[in-house]
Amino acid sequence: MMTKATEKAMEALAQRVFARDRTDPEERDSTTDFAFEFMIWLNANGWTHTPPAPPPPPPAPNGLRGVELARAALAQLGKGASDGR
Repeated sequence: MMTKATEKAMEALAQRVFARDRTDPEERDSTTDFAFEFMIWLNANGWTHTPPAPPPPPPAPNGLRGVELARAALAQLGKGASDGR
């Protein structure tokens, strides 16, 4: 489901593209100018770039995660106690 802000941005872009397509090719702004103008409009209307989420951390070297990782760590502690350390 789209937010109202996304719907508003899509409508604004569609209107700009429609108007640009109806303009004589000699009178059209460059595509870079067109994109720049639209980005300015988005920023003026509160849009900000949201960077992608960072990737999840890699699994532990032994491939264990969560409870299994804790159990393996406790098991290693238990082994250390039994060999006289």
